[in-house]
Amino acid sequence: MTWKYHYLNLPAITLISISLFVCSCKPKQKESFEELARKSVQKSEVIVKTVKLESSTFYKELVSNGKVTSSVKAQVPFKVTGMIREILVANGSRVASGQVLATIDDFEYGIKLDKARQAVETARIDFRDDLLSKYATDDTTKLSAEKINTARIRSGINDAATDLRLAQYNYNNTRVIAPVSGRIAGLEAKPWNPAENYKSLCTIIDDEKMDVEFPVTESEYAFIENGMPVNIIPFFSDSLIITGYITQINPQVNDNGQLTVKARFNNNSKLVDGMNVKVLIRKPEPDRLVVPKEALVIRQGRDVIFVREDSLAIWKYVTVEFENSTTVAIKEGLKQGDLVIVSGNVNLAHETKVREE
Repeated sequence: MTWKYHYLNLPAITLISISLFVCSCKPKQKESFEELARKSVQKSEVIVKTVKLESSTFYKELVSNGKVTSSVKAQVPFKVTGMIREILVANGSRVASGQVLATIDDFEYGIKLDKARQAVETARIDFRDDLLSKYATDDTTKLSAEKINTARIRSGINDAATDLRLAQYNYNNTRVIAPVSGRIAGLEAKPWNPAENYKSLCTIIDDEKMDVEFPVTESEYAFIENGMPVNIIPFFSDSLIITGYITQINPQVNDNGQLTVKARFNNNSKLVDGMNVKVLIRKPEPDRLVVPKEALVIRQGRDVIFVREDSLAIWKYVTVEFENSTTVAIKEGLKQGDLVIVSGNVNLAHETKVREE
């Protein structure tokens, strides 16, 4: 007897049981990911935070990296040779214009100054004697300019006066004076070493008013203008923001397609010469619908913002007009008065139930 015969002669109840068992083993059709996400979200209300959308000013941003330079930087040379006797300042010292920074041994220069003064006195006597012997008077008001000049040359008083000026200059420069106010930098000279061993005594940097130079691309040229405010942010502290203003725009594009811009700011000893900083320029665009960047999400490859209508999150496709580091300006898709969801929106779907934080 074949198996077909046995199968055909099975009781009806048995056949029904087998059919039910086979059907129960078939896998259920899988639900789509979007449907599962929608069901999971709608099980309970999502806590959100909203802001009421109103027209405001959007700030376009230009960000660049720059280098801080001193607006006044004076190199202080040794104007005469000789042994350095004293160094009266140190690197970082703040000095005033006219302050003595160092001294050089002045003995020889003092002797030369005395001799120059004596030579002038001798020449004056010779000049007076020449006038009396040649013109029988020492009253120069009664003589022509030509006669007086001839007598000065014969007496040597002109040369003596020149030598005295030089001797006085050299003697004065044995005391090295600060030409400007500021801070001492680059000081390497040491006492009891010849001054001629050093290129200069130091550099004085005025760090009260400083400049920052930074590049902008040629496409950003129309964005900037003289007098525009800028924010200078050092890399060592994002919270330190110093405000300055653009003073120079070099109207020449270099090989990298960039222009050099210079801005000036009041430093108040916060930054130092040569420091690298971030430069932020903001340009206002009034009457824009501005929302925080956190409100913007991507759905199906498009920009979406959720707004709260009663207890539901409504999905809105939007067109972004401008964007900066913290906000976006919406051109289309929203209207004034919309309650824009700015937090809790990551997993929202259209018409998800929400509750205000």
